[in-house]
Amino acid sequence: MAELIDVFNAMIKRGNWEEITVEEKEKNFFIFNRYFSKRYPEQAQLLNLKNIDKVVGMELWYQFMKNEPYPSYFWSKSEKNDKPILATKDYKMLLVSLKVKPDDLDYLIEKHYNFVKEELSYLKKVNT
Repeated sequence: MAELIDVFNAMIKRGNWEEITVEEKEKNFFIFNRYFSKRYPEQAQLLNLKNIDKVVGMELWYQFMKNEPYPSYFWSKSEKNDKPILATKDYKMLLVSLKVKPDDLDYLIEKHYNFVKEELSYLKKVNT
């Protein structure tokens, strides 16, 4: 039984596509169609039918990707950000003034950074 990475390598790196079984193609069609829809939405929409033969869909993706460059976005890794967004002193000040838990503040920083930045500047202004 081939894993998703094996099917991908066979398809994209022009590996042994013939060795991928019908069951593996059926099992992986949805995932491939979903990922390729990010870059090729028109083609993915044409294959996005409830009653499509999944093996034929995978074969179509294989034929389409023959002429396309290696899709680096398919296995893209998230960027590692070791540096904190806020200084520890500012983070603690926000925890106390907003009366929130660290998880809640992390969420606010991630989703509503402008609000947090605005609140922090206000707090610094008031404290001085």
